[in-house]
Amino acid sequence: MRISEIIKQPEGRRLEFKETLPSSSELAKTIVAFANDAGGEIILGVKNEPREAVGLPGEELVQMEELISSIIYDRCYPVIIPEIIFNTENDLHFIRIIIYREVKRHIL
Repeated sequence: MRISEIIKQPEGRRLEFKETLPSSSELAKTIVAFANDAGGEIILGVKNEPREAVGLPGEELVQMEELISSIIYDRCYPVIIPEIIFNTENDLHFIRIIIYREVKRHIL
C-alpha cells in the first residue's frame, strides 16, 4: 500500500505516525505494545498534526534502520524481529516498521 493511502487512516491500536525517529524508550515501548497486542505499523516521515508526508533524509535511511534494529535488540526481550521497509513516494523517503503479534514481550 502506498504511503499516501496509509496516511489517510487514523492512528490507533495498529498504526502510528512519527515525523522523525523517536527516542529509544518511546520506540521500544511502542514496538512492545504492538507485539503484545495485534501487531502494528510505525511509519517514520509523517507529521501527525496536521497529518502530512514530510519524508526523511535519504542519506540517513540505512543508519536509521541500523539504529532501529539496535534499539529493538537491546531493549526488547525476547527479541522482536520487525520488518523494516524503505519507501519512496513523490521524492520523499519513509521507513515502515511492521511489527507482528508475538508471544508476550517486555522492555529491558
